[in-house]
Amino acid sequence: MSRSRLGEVLAAVAGARAPVVVFDLDSTLFSTWPRSVAILNEFVAAYGHAHPEIARAAASVRVADERWSVIDVLRGLGVADEPSLEHLRRFWVDRFFTDAYLAHDPAAPGAVDYVRRVHDAGAHVYYLTGRHYDGMGEGTVRALTAAGFPLWRGRVHLHLKPRFDMPDRAFKEEAIADLRSLGGDIVATFENEPENANLFQESFPDATNFLLETVHSGRPVTPHPALVRVPDFRLTG
Repeated sequence: MSRSRLGEVLAAVAGARAPVVVFDLDSTLFSTWPRSVAILNEFVAAYGHAHPEIARAAASVRVADERWSVIDVLRGLGVADEPSLEHLRRFWVDRFFTDAYLAHDPAAPGAVDYVRRVHDAGAHVYYLTGRHYDGMGEGTVRALTAAGFPLWRGRVHLHLKPRFDMPDRAFKEEAIADLRSLGGDIVATFENEPENANLFQESFPDATNFLLETVHSGRPVTPHPALVRVPDFRLTG
């Protein structure tokens, strides 16, 4: 049933006035777990001799097993050396939020084809991401282009955070004001964080608001019952 709602968005776009469809990026259009695994492997190559507990556990971490936090995964594998985990956390933060490492992110299943179809149907595609402009902007443009998402064909907007330390909720609220200023019909939104998906539902109740059931930060938020839950962007499967 939920996958059929993906198809309904395409029909709604065709019948809407100046239709707009909003897509989050991380853990929505892209999987970020391979980025974290690449950083973990780089850490082990550089410091595994000093942190053997992490090195042993890292051998069991698979790119195919999508997770939110590499630190939590290692704890679940028995790593209890908190100073070692803190060293890894700092190493991870210094790399995860940078242009260069975005090349590790694969597109979610069906995402490229779906966004293209939404755009071809006449929608204004609005990429809304918590990535910050000065540090991840160039890498985001490269990643979208390399994956084949529409970006340079008109009716596309990429909205990034103006700075790294801006709270995600405040940024989304600012973005909602920007979306309303477009003057079109918000047909659908796609987001993996329940808190942000709830905000979309409250702000655009006439839209079809999707919650991607991938991974999220784990904040204790109950998803709004009106949200449509989907595992990815494949129309069938």
